[in-house]
Amino acid sequence: MKTKLNLKKLKRLDLFAQLSEETLEKLNQVMHVVTYPKGKEIFRDKQSLDDVYISLSGKFSLYKLNDKGTKRIIFLFGKGILLNDHLKPDFPSAIYCESFEESMVLVCRKKDFLAIMRQDFDLVQAVVDQYSSKLRRTYRQLKNAPTNISVEKKLAAKLYALCRDYGVKRKDGVLIDFPLSVTHLSEMLGMQRETVSRALQRLIKEQLIEYEKKKIFIYNINAIVCFYREQAPDTSCDRCVRESDSSCFFKE
Repeated sequence: MKTKLNLKKLKRLDLFAQLSEETLEKLNQVMHVVTYPKGKEIFRDKQSLDDVYISLSGKFSLYKLNDKGTKRIIFLFGKGILLNDHLKPDFPSAIYCESFEESMVLVCRKKDFLAIMRQDFDLVQAVVDQYSSKLRRTYRQLKNAPTNISVEKKLAAKLYALCRDYGVKRKDGVLIDFPLSVTHLSEMLGMQRETVSRALQRLIKEQLIEYEKKKIFIYNINAIVCFYREQAPDTSCDRCVRESDSSCFFKE
C-alpha cells in the first residue's frame, strides 16, 4: 500500500532536516511509503535501479555475498538514511539491501530526486554528507579487518559500534535494543557462526556483556573499548567512556 507523509515527519529525518518547506513539499509530491516485512529484499547487487530508497522506520542491512554465497553485512542502518550506494542513472547497484526487521521506506523515481537536488544545494549537501559518513565507516571497518586481530576483539569493536548507533542507556549499562542472533553477528563479521559463538561466550565469561533472548547488554562501554586495546580500563583516559556515564562515547 502506498501512502504519503506530512512535512513534519519528513523534517524529522536526518537527510531532510536542513531542507526548506518548499523542497520538502516537492519531495513529498514525488515520494510514497512502502512497507517491507522482515527479511524482504529491497534491491540486489548488480541490479539497475530507477528508484531512490530512503529508510523511514526499522532497520536495514546492506550486504555482499562471497564466492560461497555467504552473506557479509557491511552496514546496518536505521531511519533517515539514503540506502542507494549511488545515484548515477543507468548504473547498477554494487550491494544487496534487505529489511532487518519490519520496516518502511520512502521511494521515488531517481530522475525526480535528482531534479530536486539540482534546485536545492542543501539537499545535495545532505546527500554528500551521508555518503561521506558511509565512507568513514568503511575506513573504520577496514581498520578492524586484519587477520592478526582476534575474533573476540573484532566482536568487541562491532558491539561498540552497534552500541554507539543503537544503544539505549540503562541504570547499570547500555542495551543494544533490537534482537541480534549469533547468525546476524557472524554475517556482520564475515566469519563462521561457530567461531563467533565462541567469541561471544568469551565476552560473557569476561563479564563484559550479557546475552539473553537475542538482546545484548553491555555493562561498561569503557571495558569493551579497553578489551579491544588490550589494556586495563582507565576512567581517566579522555578517549574512553567514563564509567560514571555510559552514554558518553569517544569519537574516532
